[in-house]
Amino acid sequence: MRTVTEAAPPGGPPLVAFSWDMTTEHDRLAPFAGQLTGADRAFMVGPYARDMTTIDEALRFCEQYDLVPLLHTLDLDLCGLDPIDETLVKQLGVAARRLGVEWVTTDLAMWTKDGEALVEALVPMPWIADAVDYVVPRVARMQELLGVRVAVENSSYAYVIGDANPFTLQSEIVVRADAVMVYDVGHHLIASTVSGISTDDLMPADYAWDRVVESHLSGVTVLAAEDGPTADDQHAAPISEELWQLARRHMPEARGLRAMVAESEGIRGEDLVTKVGRLAAEVEIWRKDGAAR
Repeated sequence: MRTVTEAAPPGGPPLVAFSWDMTTEHDRLAPFAGQLTGADRAFMVGPYARDMTTIDEALRFCEQYDLVPLLHTLDLDLCGLDPIDETLVKQLGVAARRLGVEWVTTDLAMWTKDGEALVEALVPMPWIADAVDYVVPRVARMQELLGVRVAVENSSYAYVIGDANPFTLQSEIVVRADAVMVYDVGHHLIASTVSGISTDDLMPADYAWDRVVESHLSGVTVLAAEDGPTADDQHAAPISEELWQLARRHMPEARGLRAMVAESEGIRGEDLVTKVGRLAAEVEIWRKDGAAR
């Protein structure tokens, strides 16, 4: 089985990846894997740290279809109030080594409370500068325990607390903790929607694009609420032209990108094939644009 290091070395073209829920929809979507394979293809698995059954199934799947594994954990608690569960993080490090990944991705959010997973009710990091001082040592310690780097992802927000720029905070965290970064395009649009700040104005000129090794893209649903619009990323929803254009404006800056993931939990198989095909074509557009800038 190929690793990210072998399939997408720094400076080369990124992997085009996809994801689905291994525990609930693998049997339904796996038959489409033959239409999603290729030298530049990867599969992102999203397990809990102690779920070695899912890790083993992902390994078998990637070996069968020559896919490069990526790892997005559901309980690496970057922003939580609980002390770091060092045993859990070490177990996740075992999973990372088995999959051969260079980094583990997770959102800037509280993923657990009193030991209970909050995957369906994440509490994203507030937009306040003091949060950086709290999160940086947690990220640094987690990297020591994992044995690989943490790829810190801009989170999704149903509402905003604070007035600092979230991308500036994300950049400061990864630089100070010597981590790497995930830029989620849909989460960018969601942050813009709930804050009322345009997507371009929200992205600072000094965003740490050189730290971005992975990016995610999925559909977004905008909802009307009493206090103004809110939004949610819907992995099964179609990717709107607004999102494709947002990606075209910003992704060429990610010149160190190693993997681009079409998050697709809940999707129909036929739609997944179309989605990954469009993403592969867009990646080539971004690379050419980035080289020309």
